[in-house]
Amino acid sequence: MSERELLDRLSELEAAAAADVMVAMGLENQVLAPDLRPLGHPGMAGVALCAEGRTDADAAGLPTFDLDALVTPGAVVVIRTAGCDKGAIIGDNMVTSMVQRGARGFLLDGGIRDRAALAEGAAAVWCRYSSPINAHRKWKYTAMNQPVTLPGIWGAVTIRPGDLILGDDDGVCVLPQEHAAQIIADAEIHMRAEAEIKAAIEAGGSRESATRASRRLQHVRPLTAKAEIPDE
Repeated sequence: MSERELLDRLSELEAAAAADVMVAMGLENQVLAPDLRPLGHPGMAGVALCAEGRTDADAAGLPTFDLDALVTPGAVVVIRTAGCDKGAIIGDNMVTSMVQRGARGFLLDGGIRDRAALAEGAAAVWCRYSSPINAHRKWKYTAMNQPVTLPGIWGAVTIRPGDLILGDDDGVCVLPQEHAAQIIADAEIHMRAEAEIKAAIEAGGSRESATRASRRLQHVRPLTAKAEIPDE
């Protein structure tokens, strides 16, 4: 399956379905913390391009323009700021440049500016806050195209270049690249099963009987002995 086909299928998934499947597989720390929120539309599906920086970095750091050059079609730009609260890491011109190169989304544990423009833009932007001041006098890039770690809801989430990112109204999931195709296929089955459960409930059945009849998530093969089927 080509990357484009994989991303097309990913974009049709619900984050909840992907999260359920990954928990059933034993991949529990794949959902980001709820304090990372979208500015406008939340829908985001793409391939992680990772970067990170910090406020105590070497004065020179890495040029911000280097990240633009790494963007390829389908990218979700993931930036670990180490919780920087010194201002905006990205703004409208940076986002516009990367969207021109094919970026589908932006995800960072720090701040942005030009909030209105980014909220109305074509790419989804998830962040922690907005600020009018540019942080780059206080904060510098220290690495690009290397794995990063962001806060997660059940534990820190490691994101590697090439992992898949899926975001919607419920939040953001990270699909490890080596399991992405299986997660997507299993999540598609899971979504159909969930729809059948809802239809059975609407037809007058109990949620328990509808769920048991569906064998919900029984198609998912655990990767570890500790994996469990999530209840709902």
